[in-house]
Amino acid sequence: MLSNGVKRELTWLIGIVWLTVALSWITEAWTFWFVLLGCGYVVRHLWSMHRFEKWMQGDIDIHEPSSGLWSELCYLVSRKQRALEKHAELNFYRSEQFKAASMLLPAAVISVDKKNAIEWLNDQALDMLGLRAQDKGLRLEYVIRNPEFLSYYKANHYQKPLTVRLNNARVFEFKVIPYFETHKLLIASDITDLYNIASIRRDFVANASHELRTPLTVLHGYLELMQDMPHDDQWSMPLEHMNNQTVRMSAIIEDLLTLSAMESDSIDAEFGPVDVPSILNPLMVEAEQLLTERHTLKFEIDESLTISGFAEPLKSVFTNLVSNAVRYSPEGGEICVKWYKENEFAYFCVSDEGLGIAPKHLPRLTERFYRVDKDRSRVTGGTGLGLAIVKHVLEKHGSYLEIESTLGQGSTFCCKFALKPSIN
Repeated sequence: MLSNGVKRELTWLIGIVWLTVALSWITEAWTFWFVLLGCGYVVRHLWSMHRFEKWMQGDIDIHEPSSGLWSELCYLVSRKQRALEKHAELNFYRSEQFKAASMLLPAAVISVDKKNAIEWLNDQALDMLGLRAQDKGLRLEYVIRNPEFLSYYKANHYQKPLTVRLNNARVFEFKVIPYFETHKLLIASDITDLYNIASIRRDFVANASHELRTPLTVLHGYLELMQDMPHDDQWSMPLEHMNNQTVRMSAIIEDLLTLSAMESDSIDAEFGPVDVPSILNPLMVEAEQLLTERHTLKFEIDESLTISGFAEPLKSVFTNLVSNAVRYSPEGGEICVKWYKENEFAYFCVSDEGLGIAPKHLPRLTERFYRVDKDRSRVTGGTGLGLAIVKHVLEKHGSYLEIESTLGQGSTFCCKFALKPSIN
C-alpha cells in the first residue's frame, strides 16, 4: 500500500505529464515543453532536498518540505526522532537513577574502564577511601597505592574478595566485578568492626586454649597415676573414661591452637619444597596399623611428585583426611588415597565407601565444630575441627577442598594444588 507522500508525488508527476502533453499539442513544441517542465520537476526536487538537508541540520529558519515525497520523509524522520528522544530520556532517567542509588550504597563503588581509568565513583569512595572528585580519569593504581591491593587487582583473579588494611587504619574488603567485557566495578566495604570482633574472638580462643592446656595436662597426669596405683575394680571403668575424655579435650585444644595460628597467619613453618611422598608413606603405615582387618586400604602415590608449601600444615591436611576416612567408614569398605599430577596441578584425593553425606551438609562441613552426626562423632573421637583446619591450610596454599558424596555409596575429598603456587 502506497503512503500518502508517494501518492502525492505520483499526483504531481501525472499532472506535469498531462500539462506537458497538453501544451505540446497546442503549440506543437513537444521538445521545448518536455525539457522545460522536466527541468522544473528536477529543480523542485533539488530545492526540496536543500530544505530537507537544512531542516535535518537544525536550521530554525527553514521549515520542512510540505508536499510530495520529501514531506513524507520529514514525517518519518520526525517520528523516528521523537521515538529516539523518548528512548534517550528513559535511558538517561535510568542512568541517573542508578547513579543516585549507587551514591546511597554503604560501600565505595568505583567504575573503571578498559585502560584502568576511573569513569565515575560515588560519595562513599570519596569519604571512605580518601579519593577526590578530580580523580576521575586517572588510572586506579595512581589513587589507591596499597601494594597488596595492586597485586590483587593486577592478578585478574577475582573469585575471592581481598581484605586489606589501608593507610587510614581501616580494614576494607575489596571485590572486583568485570562487566561490559573490558570494564570493572570495584566495590570496597568497611569491615573494620567485623575484623576487630573476629580478632577478639580469635585471640580469646587462642588464649583460653593455651590457659586450659596446663591444668588439663596436670589432670591427665594424675588420672594416669591413679590408674597405675592399686584401686578397686569399680574405679577402673570411671578412671578409664575420664582419662579418655582428657585425651579428647587435649586434642580439641591442640586443634583450636592450630586453627587460631592459621587464622592469624602465624604459621610456624617455612615455605619451600615439600616431599609429599615422604609424608604419605609413613601415613600409610600408620593407617594400616589402625585399620587391622576392618577395611581395605589402597595408596596410589606418584613418588616423583613434589610441591611447594608449608610441610607441617600440609601433613595435618593429609592426616586429617585419611583419619576421617578410616574413622567414618564401615567395616569391609575400601579406602583409596591418591597423589597424582594432572595438567599443571597436583591432586590429593581420599575416597571411601562409607555412609555418604547428604547434599545439605556439604557447604558446612568445613565449619568448626559442625557435625553431620553428633552421636557418631563423639563415639569415633572426632574434635569437629579437622576439616576447618584443612580448609585454612589449603587457603594458605591458594587451594581449596572439593567434596563429592552420595548417600549410601561413599565420599571423595580432593585437594587441588597448583605446581606454581601463590601464597595467601
